Amino acid sequence: YKVAITKQKDSEQTSSSLYNQNDIWTPAVDFSKYIEDNESIEDQDLVAWVTTGFLHIPHAEDIPNTVTVGNGGGVILRPHNYFDEDPSIHSTDSVYLSPGAEDSCENNRMACLAHETCSPTLETFTYHGFDGVMKFED
Repeated sequence: YKVAITKQKDSEQTSSSLYNQNDIWTPAVDFSKYIEDNESIEDQDLVAWVTTGFLHIPHAEDIPNTVTVGNGGGVILRPHNYFDEDPSIHSTDSVYLSPGAEDSCENNRMACLAHETCSPTLETFTYHGFDGVMKFED
């Protein structure tokens, strides 16, 4: 399963075990038992059992150890086919840009920043290093 939703139970803490690989016919944790009872989940505390996977292709830099800094995983919960249309269409401050109107100032104020009368006029940026900040004497 990519995801399974069940009623929360204290007796169901994990969906698998390190020892499941030792006896695949009678595993230490049999996840199928969690979902076969077909209990109602309405007005219950729920658990989302999400299947994730990681792929590591070994390379020379793994020797003598594989660094895991920066590795991570996550889950994003988004509705899929829940709404008939994008619900943001009904937002009170939504903006619709029709094709060809991207440069129009009427709906897209970002297209007209150069024409704004209130925008500040700034000098061109120049960099002169650390002149006058750091002085090294012989």
